[in-house]
Amino acid sequence: MRVGIREKLVALLSLVALLPLLAALVVITIGGRTLGIQSYGQTIQSMASAQASALEISLTKDIEKLYLALQYEPEIMAALGKRNAPKSLREIETLDAAWPSLPLESGPLADVLNNPLTPRLRRIQREDPLIEEILLTDRFGELVAATQRSGDYYQGDESWWQGAWHKGAGRVFVPPINYDRSAGVWSIDVCIPIRDGQAVVGVAKAVLDVSKWAWRSPHEKTHETSAISNSVMLVQRDGRIFYHDDISRRERKVAGPLTSRVAQWYGDIAAGTQSGWRITADGVLQGYTPIHMPDRIGPNQAVMPSWSIVLYLPASEAFGAVRRLSLYVLCIGLGIIAAIFLVGLVLAERGIARRIRNLSHAARRVAQGDLSHRIRGRSAMWRLVGPDEVDELSRDFNRMVNRVQKSHDMLQTANEMKTNFIRVAGHELRTPVGYITAMAKLVWESKDPDRLVHAVQAMGAKAKRLDEIIQAIFKLLPNQRASESLKCQELDVSKLLEEVYLDCSPFMERRNQRLIIELGDNVPSIRADRVKLCDVVENLVMNAIKFTPDGGVIKVRAGRQLDGHISITVQDQGHGIPEMDLPHIFDPFYSMGDTMLHSSGNVEYQKRGMGLGLAIVRHFVEMHGGTVHVSSSSTGSTFTVTIPPQPPANRQEGEA
Repeated sequence: MRVGIREKLVALLSLVALLPLLAALVVITIGGRTLGIQSYGQTIQSMASAQASALEISLTKDIEKLYLALQYEPEIMAALGKRNAPKSLREIETLDAAWPSLPLESGPLADVLNNPLTPRLRRIQREDPLIEEILLTDRFGELVAATQRSGDYYQGDESWWQGAWHKGAGRVFVPPINYDRSAGVWSIDVCIPIRDGQAVVGVAKAVLDVSKWAWRSPHEKTHETSAISNSVMLVQRDGRIFYHDDISRRERKVAGPLTSRVAQWYGDIAAGTQSGWRITADGVLQGYTPIHMPDRIGPNQAVMPSWSIVLYLPASEAFGAVRRLSLYVLCIGLGIIAAIFLVGLVLAERGIARRIRNLSHAARRVAQGDLSHRIRGRSAMWRLVGPDEVDELSRDFNRMVNRVQKSHDMLQTANEMKTNFIRVAGHELRTPVGYITAMAKLVWESKDPDRLVHAVQAMGAKAKRLDEIIQAIFKLLPNQRASESLKCQELDVSKLLEEVYLDCSPFMERRNQRLIIELGDNVPSIRADRVKLCDVVENLVMNAIKFTPDGGVIKVRAGRQLDGHISITVQDQGHGIPEMDLPHIFDPFYSMGDTMLHSSGNVEYQKRGMGLGLAIVRHFVEMHGGTVHVSSSSTGSTFTVTIPPQPPANRQEGEA
């Protein structure tokens, strides 16, 4: 059923008065709340991920700097390498018992604190504000150097030392958060093996202050700039909180590290495998993400605990903004609905006008020659209400352009057939006829019986070639296959050049010219169309005869290139090709300027050709999958033909 434009316009204006109102009610009641919750949840999740990434990078960089500072310090390696035997068990027990009360001025404790390596450790500590203490032990767990008094002398029975020593294999080990008595802080202990080659010769421990590490994250800045992430928790995998910063409770005492757990610690937040957000039963919006630490530091395996970061705020604060946004949307929606009747008419008119403009634009494109341009169909919404007058006009326009393009393609095909016919007939017929004419003149003037016999035989061969050309032209007319396929056979390049020499020698004799053929070593046979390839070389040689002065020398070289292709070069001694003509000499019907400069005065060599010879040369060479190039100077021109050993498969018609 055909529906007119006027009826569609009336129906459209009726619908636009109802649909926006229904859409606004749905967005306000359902979509607004859902989108608001999703937006705040994803925002707090994104902020938690950013802070987790910052903490991960901070700790990883600290570990890497500590590893590089200790591993590649020659003094440390030399000192640890000298400690080859441990103290006796009794000596160790005696030292451990007396260690807390040993004086700092002399004795074993002073040896550790005043060790030549200790200044290096303190320098590392000063460069990183997170580090509160550094211990260095040998491969036996005995203390070598420290930045301050440690809890005991022998560290080999400590879990952190055994985790880093790893039965002599060595690994970077970070034990769970704990309180370090000697440093007096809740710490992250970074334990690093010191290697001499593959062997572990010692273990170092750096005590990092948890609170300083946590405050390196971006959340410090968000306290003043964000209404979302005011509070943060760092949580172990068992749910115990080891760092807690709550803006709303800063005036009150917050429980110490590892003394409380996150409420409702179950599900995705407890699994610690992915980021997410949730609303807890007590109305708290939380964004959480695991802190993914690397499993390798340098050449060492790294074993670190699993932590999560949790950002949170009361859900009432977040959803208060959603309620305000809903009110704004309601007010704006009422204003839009009030104006939609006027705007709808304008939009409808523009919609119709746009389709008509598309039709006008398409007509101009086609008039300029772009027959591929079409008018696109309408959108799905417009197709539902049925076609109208503009649609019918667009379809008629597309059908008309299709017919015009089909006619244009047929004319272009016919023009190409005509061009091919002129190219083949104009060149292929002229060369044999010119040869027969020249030989007839030689026969008339010659008295030598042997030469007469040779001339008659050559004339017969060219006459036979004329017959082949005529038959090929007749085959060319319907489908052009004769000029686009190759009759390939095994071809000896030397015999091909010999054949060209015999065909062209009468013309060179008349001008007292010499043809020198240079055949390179190991020139293999090739598969090619003998007739077409012979025509290529003969055309180039005949051009060289034409443009070389009387008594000059023409050189033909054949050789094998590194890639296996065969190159045939024809070099003349003419005056060269003008630079302005070089880009066009292979174009059909293109003839260069004054040929009088290139001859000795014989009239037949001063005639301007039809400009098809070199075009045929390029066409036949490209049919073989080859290329032809020319270089020219004031001392002559050189044409180089490159032919592959095998022609393209789609060009081969069969054996000759």
